[in-house]
Amino acid sequence: MWNPLSWVMEAVAVMAIVLANGGGEGPDWQDFVGIICLLIINSTISFIEENNAGNAAAALMARLAPKTKVLRDGQWQETDAAILVPGDIISIKLGDIIPADARLLEGDPLKIDQASALLDSDKSQLNN
Repeated sequence: MWNPLSWVMEAVAVMAIVLANGGGEGPDWQDFVGIICLLIINSTISFIEENNAGNAAAALMARLAPKTKVLRDGQWQETDAAILVPGDIISIKLGDIIPADARLLEGDPLKIDQASALLDSDKSQLNN
C-alpha cells in the first residue's frame, strides 16, 4: 500500500472517521469500512500479481541460463556454462551461444557475431 492512490484512500478513510456528517451525526462508519475493504482487496491483488511476476521471472532466468555440452571423463554431458574450467572441451553447433573463451580444435571455419559482447555489429571469422 505504498503508492499515491492508496495514500489518498487512507486519507479519505481517516476523514470519514474524523469528520462528522453534520447535524450532530456520528462518523461515517459505512464509508470507512468500505474504503478499508477496498484497500485490503487492492493490496491482496497487488501482492498476488507481484508474487506471480517474480516466479515467472525466476523461471525464465532458469530456462535461459547458458548451458553447454562438455567432454568430461570421456563422456559428453550437458552442464551449466558457469561451471566450465580451463581445459574443458566443449561442443558447439550452428546457432549455439559460445559460453566462454574457447579455442577451436577442429571443424569448419566459424563466423561469429560478437555484437552482444562488443556492442558492435562486426562479424569475425575464425579458422582452424
